[in-house]
Amino acid sequence: MSTDRVSALLAEYADVDQRLADPAIHTDQVAARRVGRRFAELSPIAKTATELNQARANLAAARELAGEDADFAAEAGELEERVPEIEERLAELLMPRDPNDAKDVILEVKAGEGGEESALFAGDLLRMYLRYAERHGWVTEILDSQESDLGGYKDVTVAVKTRGVLFTRTALERD
Repeated sequence: MSTDRVSALLAEYADVDQRLADPAIHTDQVAARRVGRRFAELSPIAKTATELNQARANLAAARELAGEDADFAAEAGELEERVPEIEERLAELLMPRDPNDAKDVILEVKAGEGGEESALFAGDLLRMYLRYAERHGWVTEILDSQESDLGGYKDVTVAVKTRGVLFTRTALERD
């Protein structure tokens, strides 16, 4: 984890935060949206970096006071375990993202050979995908489906939309 990179991202975060506070940026909706997206991308990094710096400072203070008070020694032990966890989380946030991560997708689940058992498995698979999307805060909409007699799906098409981007079905049909 490069401290130079973290410092550069924190400086960019401060700049983006300042630009968002300027009312003039909101006259250009495209620019405001772009700056808002960048702010949303940098916020978790800035929060985690601040948390890491605070934990390191607390660890140094606890180590210094550990000789005088046993409570500080216990706190230093806890912080020694916590700092690597925060460092790992920050390293994960700094990994390059796939440019397609923020795009919407159309998911198709089709039952293969195997008749009703295959359709039941397709239904289970669909529920798994829908639950996964729900846990990530994505919006799903079933666009088309052919149900089987036992409650599974022979064929189902689902639109999965990223956070903060809500399209109606008519908007999807226009595109």
